[in-house]
Amino acid sequence: MQQKPIPGHDALVPPDADIARRYLAAADAVVERRGRAVDRRALAGLQIANAVITAGYLVAFALILRQSDVHASQVILFTFLVWGQLASGMAQRNGMQWRWSASRWPLILGEVVVLVGAVVVFGLVALDPGLPVGVVLIPAGIVLVGIGGYGVLQLFRAAGDARSPRPPRVTLPAPIRWGTLLVGVALGVLTMLAGAPDDVLRSVISLLVMLVLLAWIVAFNTPVGLPAIGASWRWPHVAAFLLAAGIPVALVLGGGGGSASGLAGVVGGVVVIVLFVLVSFVPGREGRG
Repeated sequence: MQQKPIPGHDALVPPDADIARRYLAAADAVVERRGRAVDRRALAGLQIANAVITAGYLVAFALILRQSDVHASQVILFTFLVWGQLASGMAQRNGMQWRWSASRWPLILGEVVVLVGAVVVFGLVALDPGLPVGVVLIPAGIVLVGIGGYGVLQLFRAAGDARSPRPPRVTLPAPIRWGTLLVGVALGVLTMLAGAPDDVLRSVISLLVMLVLLAWIVAFNTPVGLPAIGASWRWPHVAAFLLAAGIPVALVLGGGGGSASGLAGVVGGVVVIVLFVLVSFVPGREGRG
């Protein structure tokens, strides 16, 4: 080991072979602890999933805006905000830490550029009905290539990492279970309102539900906040959420007006609530140590 002495001080005595081996063992232990705390494969997979979900959201949002359905667009927007909070909990569960550092600035800047470009194209597509419907795929493609591509790159980089032990499955704690149920009730009510024939009534009730969701999003750092709920979810809970998020989109894009769409909205909302009641009893994930 070579070192440069500090001016005015003698160089430290190099460690002997035994001490050097201990240093190397300590370095290996640090790498092992990082591997247990940070699951780079899971983070890369979540990055790809977020890219796919964001792309799907942009397509659905653009199609709904082209139909001039303001209420349905608000439902989709709040659903996406709720997913963002849930996904942040999943990221923290797998070891992601939200720290600003010089090494992260290029990545953050690149993602901002990709998102801004996608939003600009999205605005042109959504607000100009004269453009062909197929162009709604352009902003989605930008997100998939820019953000999803980086996730694929991260997945390749993590290929050599040791497999992290899977946390044991545990029964959802009571606060997380009730939080999961509340997510389902909120999405179910919004789904029912998507087919309500009375525009004034559905706007008022939707506003109340969205204000509750907004307050819940603001309280993200609490034991029953959405990140804490997302951190405890496994794939059945995520699948239920994505299915519930797709039901109002399908009702708006594929349904007509009048009592038929109202009935479809009620049935869809009941399906969403029942689905979340069922998955609230599915075991979740224990926090990683």
